[in-house]
Amino acid sequence: MAELIRNAHPKPEIMEAANKTYADLCSYMNTLNTDTRIHQVLAQVLADKSIVQKFTSDERAAAIVFMRDFEKSGIHLPVEQRAEFVDLSDRIILLGREFIQRDPRAIDQVKIRRSLLKGLPHNISGSAGRRDDYAYIPTDSSSCQIVLKYAQDDQVRRQVYEAVNSANKESIFILEQLMETRAELAKLVGKDSFAELQLQDKMAKNPQNVDAFLQTLLRHQKPAAERDLLILRETMQRTQQSSSLPTVNAWDRDYYMHIHNASELASHQLPSPYFSVGSVIQGLSTLFKHMYGVQFAPAHLQAGESWHEDVRKLNVICERDGKIGTIYCDLFDRPGKTTNAAHYTVRTSRRVDDDDEGNDVCYAFPGKDVSAANFLPPTVQCAEPIRGRKGRFQLPVIALTCDFSNGNNNRCLLSMFEVETLFHEMGHAMHSMLGRTNFHNVAGTRCATDFVELPSILMEHFVWHPDVLPLFARDHHTEKALSPEAVQAYLRQKRRFSAIEVNSQILMALLDQQYHSTKAMGPKFSSAATWYSIQDRFGLFPSVPGTMWPVQFGHLFGYGAGYYSYLFDRTLARRVWEKCFEKNPLDQEKGLAFRDNLLKWGGARDPWKCVAEVLGDEDGERIAKGDENAMRVVGDWGIGV
Repeated sequence: MAELIRNAHPKPEIMEAANKTYADLCSYMNTLNTDTRIHQVLAQVLADKSIVQKFTSDERAAAIVFMRDFEKSGIHLPVEQRAEFVDLSDRIILLGREFIQRDPRAIDQVKIRRSLLKGLPHNISGSAGRRDDYAYIPTDSSSCQIVLKYAQDDQVRRQVYEAVNSANKESIFILEQLMETRAELAKLVGKDSFAELQLQDKMAKNPQNVDAFLQTLLRHQKPAAERDLLILRETMQRTQQSSSLPTVNAWDRDYYMHIHNASELASHQLPSPYFSVGSVIQGLSTLFKHMYGVQFAPAHLQAGESWHEDVRKLNVICERDGKIGTIYCDLFDRPGKTTNAAHYTVRTSRRVDDDDEGNDVCYAFPGKDVSAANFLPPTVQCAEPIRGRKGRFQLPVIALTCDFSNGNNNRCLLSMFEVETLFHEMGHAMHSMLGRTNFHNVAGTRCATDFVELPSILMEHFVWHPDVLPLFARDHHTEKALSPEAVQAYLRQKRRFSAIEVNSQILMALLDQQYHSTKAMGPKFSSAATWYSIQDRFGLFPSVPGTMWPVQFGHLFGYGAGYYSYLFDRTLARRVWEKCFEKNPLDQEKGLAFRDNLLKWGGARDPWKCVAEVLGDEDGERIAKGDENAMRVVGDWGIGV
């Protein structure tokens, strides 16, 4: 709840209070994760085979998650080393905040003669810091991306590229200190690297398996990437009227993509945004009814229930079990709201009829006269049974936020990309609604980070299937269906040069692994040299000495050693789509199998087993062990481009 409010509430004072609450909760979780009394009891339980063998899958998964949280917090260390662990953890947080928040560039603006800005829209060349005969373009502005895309002069593009990707010494120092401090923390708890520490509870399990996946994926994607690069080189050759194929440099990429796309798109005009939010939501409801036997029912908001007038409430109704959860949709942009589409868990599903609320309060407030009645009504009053399972379960509540424009007479019309975004976020929502477990820490999307994106990415594949389109793709004025030609034009545009983008993502994942490897502790570790080496060995464009883009790579802090996850889930989702849904996306038998073998488990089951059972046959057998070979198999499935 605090995470949602601090990103979406319109009142600054409420957002600040949510920020404080979020920090307090994180601090409290750190306190719990270093409580030796709780750890000792859990360790005793897990050491008793007579108890463990009676565990359900939920109980086993929840216990393992708790134990790993303890171990990651250095609970097993002597007192002095535990204090060092806390110091290192605090330092990592401070370095991470500094890394994210500071201006990383060494150059803050680019000075360019206006006469050299041929090909640019007039609002850039004519008003970019209007002084004398020069344009002064801030390197942190979108104008630089426009220059890279439209400027005809290659030296101008190079100047802008080098400035945008410059790095000041302080930012490089902070990045390297962050990597080194993480390596120290990993070493303190007995791991060879931070990547090893982070990956132990992921599908990948260890850095060697991640490297096996990335290298296999790189080889699989290489032919498509080289085809895309050849198109760029041929476009550049024609434009320059050169007798031989030239080398495409990093500052040439966007410009020649634009030149090629302009000629391709001349005869294929894409439709302007015209999908209404209501039609898309209704289409998703119909799709989920076909797949899982659930649908949306708009619900009335009580006074004070919503944080903004734009918020809409959907109850999720199962044709077998009745209401199974609630989704709050906050889809429109406004000042102060985060611009990223996101899924927030407000309340997970969990069993509540066996809660011991009296003792919970007693242990939370020792020596104080505090009653459970001082808090919310007993959760059992807000709970429902689940068919075929003991007990009563609280219903999950989640919120989806997007930043769609709502300016057309208060009727929001979505572009094709925005429709895909909404499908993606609803994939997360269904995971939360259907992932009903006994314990909150393994419910819904609370699973391995290299597994959590699979259901959401899978939903993107459904959007443009001919059987799904009629469920939502109607013109908001005429109700006319979207033409197949328009869909194909969009898909061609989307896939054009997508292999180059995939290559870039692989490089970023490789960089993330290298920065969090054993090399980070070496005396000769250089973040810049590591980046240049990866670009020159595995990239499509030569590295550019003097640039240092990684200081802008914010995910290095938030997803340290885990950036490969999105690529990994893209490959898994593509395989599930092809094997299970591509022929008939409305097949309820396949949908229910996906629900029962994967979604309903949340994080309470080995995700390799979930995916293997969904795929079945030979694919399932090849990946069931979840070892290095399984990672290579997944990499060899590739990403459709």
